[in-house]
Amino acid sequence: MRKALFLVSRPGLGHIRCAEAIGAALARRHPHIEVAMLDIHDLIEPKVSEAIIDGYLRMTSEAPALYQRLYDLDKNLYRQLSGEIPADRAITEFLTTQQQRWFPEFAARDWLAHPRRHFDRALINTLVNGVRQSHENPPNRHLMRGLLLLIYRVLARRLRDAVIEHDADVLVATQMYPNALLRPARASGQITQPLIGVITDYGVHGVWVRDTTDYYCVAHPETARQLQARGVPDERIVVTGIPLMPPFAQPLSQSEARAKLALPERPTVLITGGEYGLGTAEAVRQLIACQDGPMVLVTPARHDSGHAALAELAHQHPDRLRLCAWSEHLSDLMRAADVVIGKPGGLTVSESLASGRPFVATCCLGGQESHNVRFLEQQGVGIRLDPRQLPDFLHDLLTQPAQLRHWQKQATQAGARQGAGEVADLIQHCVAVTNGGLKSYGDPN
Repeated sequence: MRKALFLVSRPGLGHIRCAEAIGAALARRHPHIEVAMLDIHDLIEPKVSEAIIDGYLRMTSEAPALYQRLYDLDKNLYRQLSGEIPADRAITEFLTTQQQRWFPEFAARDWLAHPRRHFDRALINTLVNGVRQSHENPPNRHLMRGLLLLIYRVLARRLRDAVIEHDADVLVATQMYPNALLRPARASGQITQPLIGVITDYGVHGVWVRDTTDYYCVAHPETARQLQARGVPDERIVVTGIPLMPPFAQPLSQSEARAKLALPERPTVLITGGEYGLGTAEAVRQLIACQDGPMVLVTPARHDSGHAALAELAHQHPDRLRLCAWSEHLSDLMRAADVVIGKPGGLTVSESLASGRPFVATCCLGGQESHNVRFLEQQGVGIRLDPRQLPDFLHDLLTQPAQLRHWQKQATQAGARQGAGEVADLIQHCVAVTNGGLKSYGDPN
């Protein structure tokens, strides 16, 4: 048996769903290749990992401007993190609140946190204290810069050791940070397996671009052009589409999907909750408030605290609102709907387009999701709206069959259904290369 090791990173379910979709394709097409998965958060002390994930979610929902600066690799932000200049109020307030939530014992005036038994806690809290106190007690900027470098090297070394222990034939990163952390070990020859980066959004972040990544699998020719503009050679870029689970490869017709789900033949929309349900409840309330509105299907989020409120609404409006478990039937739900509404994660957008359904983004976290919204609008297959705009927009669209069919046709043309199989074939190629077979992708000799 050969092995493919998938490298993922929470939070964000999309990266994991992508890896699972490729794994399912490998099981069908190349069953001699077994699959393993490694989440880099499992290499960090659990409480520190939980605090980082919680901080990410707080930042995206409560401080989106700060999150955008972080995502954009804002120069001044990183100068503040490295101690070159004092941190601004937005950063210090956010870090102070987050530290008090998770590590109040480290929130002392003395910026150096002693390791004791918890090295990771001491490392991250020393950095946080240095940034928080940069106005009143500036730490040595060389020490701060060295601390950032130490954190990177510690994670890179742990990932290197875990990859070596797995002894896989090929590595597949579905998130940019594992891909970047592998660079030192690949550049030094400590890790020699082929590395494939699978980009799960419609835009390219600079952290993805590394000369040690053998192939990039991308969603669309436009994404390929963005990589080319960053200096990645054409021969290292493969336009596969974002990998999706098997049901999306051959979806049912709309009438078949509605019959399977026992849904009436009437205008229908699907609201997806993503992993955390951001924006779901408000979108549902806006549509249910319309007396002549469409049938509303909702897939609640896995970690959404608003389940009870949604369940009560469904009880009050059984003929208008149906809650559907997030499951392998997502393809059927999308095909049964006329339009998909939700948070524009790369996987969700790709699933919607593969189902031939336009996508309405009612909650956008910025960062990579801004790329996805821009792609939807450029391709004429979606739009971003405030939830309060939904009723009027959907009324106009669903009462104009020709316009709806046009949007659905455009979505079908922009979508890709076979991405998982194409990435699986590339993995098989890399396994053959590793074991002395093929020399270049697509070369039968």
